[in-house]
Amino acid sequence: MTTQMHYVFSYPSSLGHYTAENFVLRCFDDRFWKVFKNFLKSLGITHIDPESVAGGAKVLASPEKESDRDFLLRELEKSIMLHHTKKVLLFTHHDCGAYGGFTRFKNDWEAEFQFHTEEHQKAAKLLKKQFPDLAVETYFLDKNGVVRTNE
Repeated sequence: MTTQMHYVFSYPSSLGHYTAENFVLRCFDDRFWKVFKNFLKSLGITHIDPESVAGGAKVLASPEKESDRDFLLRELEKSIMLHHTKKVLLFTHHDCGAYGGFTRFKNDWEAEFQFHTEEHQKAAKLLKKQFPDLAVETYFLDKNGVVRTNE
């Protein structure tokens, strides 16, 4: 007996092995998808291992459950092992529901940005402790674009 596959969409996929230029962690909020995608394109990044979870880097800095952080760290370990990842890009964004939205900061842009910068520092510190050879870059997305929050 032969199984017949009926494609609902056809598009060729490369099956060759790749090296992930970056492991990328972002929030799944679709409002920032276009700026995120175009930012990576502007950097010339073509091969990533992407992870999208509520809050993005929040899962590392201040997870709801420790098991959430543990899962993400295992995913990163697999990316390093399978795709030889050398750099992580961490993202959070303005008005993130996982953090309580913009109202949590009483609509204060500076307070929100400062908070996210501190979250990025916590997440980056954790990654550098776990993976000392890994480069980590942190970014904040808002209605105007992308701001790098670390050196």
